[in-house]
Amino acid sequence: MTVALEDQSADRLKLKFSVRDSGIGMTPEQSARLFQAFSQADTSTTRKYGGTGLGLSISKRLVEMMEGNIWVESQAGTGSTFYFTAWFGVGSGEKHKHFIPDLAGIRALVVDDNAQAREILTEALRVFALRADSVSSGEEAVREIAAADSQDPYRLVLMDWHMPGMDGLETSHIIKRNDRLQHIPKIVMVTAFGREDIRTKAEEIGIDSYLLKPVNSSLLYDTLVDMFGVAGLEDHRSHIKKDDAHVHDATGIRVLLVEDNEMNQQVATELLQSAGAIVTVANHGGEAVKILTEGDQAPPFDVVFMDLQMPEMDGFTATQLLRRDPRLQKFPIIAMTAHALVEERQRCLDASMNDHVSKPIDPDNLFSTLMRWAKPRPEHIVKSQTTLVKAPDEVILPEIAGINIADGLKRVAGNRRLYRDLLGQFADKQGDAAVQISAALKSGDEKLAERIAHTVKGVAGNIGITEVQATAQKLEKAIREGHNSIPALLDEFATLLGTQVHAIEQALQASASAKSEEAQQSPFNGRAASAAIARLRALLEASDGDTEEACRTLQDAVAGAVEKTQLDALNASINDFDFEAALIKLDEIAECCSRNGDK
Repeated sequence: MTVALEDQSADRLKLKFSVRDSGIGMTPEQSARLFQAFSQADTSTTRKYGGTGLGLSISKRLVEMMEGNIWVESQAGTGSTFYFTAWFGVGSGEKHKHFIPDLAGIRALVVDDNAQAREILTEALRVFALRADSVSSGEEAVREIAAADSQDPYRLVLMDWHMPGMDGLETSHIIKRNDRLQHIPKIVMVTAFGREDIRTKAEEIGIDSYLLKPVNSSLLYDTLVDMFGVAGLEDHRSHIKKDDAHVHDATGIRVLLVEDNEMNQQVATELLQSAGAIVTVANHGGEAVKILTEGDQAPPFDVVFMDLQMPEMDGFTATQLLRRDPRLQKFPIIAMTAHALVEERQRCLDASMNDHVSKPIDPDNLFSTLMRWAKPRPEHIVKSQTTLVKAPDEVILPEIAGINIADGLKRVAGNRRLYRDLLGQFADKQGDAAVQISAALKSGDEKLAERIAHTVKGVAGNIGITEVQATAQKLEKAIREGHNSIPALLDEFATLLGTQVHAIEQALQASASAKSEEAQQSPFNGRAASAAIARLRALLEASDGDTEEACRTLQDAVAGAVEKTQLDALNASINDFDFEAALIKLDEIAECCSRNGDK
């Protein structure tokens, strides 16, 4: 964005603003009608880019009221530049401003796993003359603060509460209790919603203040004044206090959040999880339909929050497909939309949705709507779930040629156990993809062949199998466009995929053998095995979606005491949501553990 002086008089300035993007661009015909109300280049509900066009029409009116003009310069495929001019009055400069002398120039550290949130908070601090840096995890924060302590210490940390790995509470505890630090920074906990037990733990640790997302400049300024301001500054609004936040209870409610925007995902997920809900995210309607309709059992969720405008499949289409399933005809589906209009709410109800929540998300509205359709779950189930937090994470990942493990781990938030399982699933489920593509092509089903290649491309990309991803992408494109290069690309793909799958299987087998030998050398812990079995049984009986992670914990607890084939069979039943069969297999495993415990 740029701003330039166009004209001026004794008491007024005319400024020219320009904003450029690198998006899809527009044709001259589209540009000509852009500032008309409700006009868009792409009007489908599955369009990638949101908005109704009404905003530009309003912007045009506002600019004209300020005696200016608004226009756009654009070419299809190369992005657009929007311009507007407006007249502004020149201030007298006499307005009193509050400054914080002790604040200018001090170092601050922003800790958040979300890149956009880090950038927003870092820039907000720099506006107040702080020297702000940022890191993406608690581990990095601890290292950065220790490294800077002797030369140029950090005096302030804005700490996100909900992060993978070390969360904000654990990180803050380590920083506040580090006896080697000469300068302990003040820590502000940043969270999408304040929960009583989280605040209690934070106070015990010594957290200095709190900020609720989304953080605005005024609230940030007030917080900084409270923490660093000098005597004589008066009439400042205090920052969020413990008693100000309405504490919501969504303990154990299982939510499927269907949303394609990452920032919306983060805010909604943290809001719900802060109140105790268990959240699973689907990136579009197609994923939601798959998650909810797979298997013969009832879906392991209590409610769905469904965005309306998404790529691949929009919320209306997804709802129509879900309602065709007899199990889901009365299943609570709550629409999430940026339009808070009565007509939009009625449109959602007409589409067989049960309720409506508008965006940006208002916490009180979100939870009051949620409580109409779901209630907190039994205490004994919740207690069994809380034991998951500190599950062992000492998972050794072998180096495998052709796989960028670091990139793959980033995509699963550093969950090494999950990543190892995904590698195994890739080898198991995608290993015969080349054969499937060949068979589809021979039968004349190019769409199926393209879809299989597309699936391999996406799965491989998500776990860092870069060479397979690139080759699958080329094959997918060749099939879609009917190129004569398909046979050669298919041969290349088959060879590469076979080599990669073999490498994964060999590496995981060697790792499993080493772990098995280690387990055999260690004494069997019957108490830990019994606890893991009891926890998994409770989740299976409740048809809970957290059973996969509980199964991984069980595998570690019974390693060496139970045959791998039994554990694989249990895992397969859970993956298929066949919880009744899983309970039978779990009983067999419990019996094996009992025999081992008696020896």
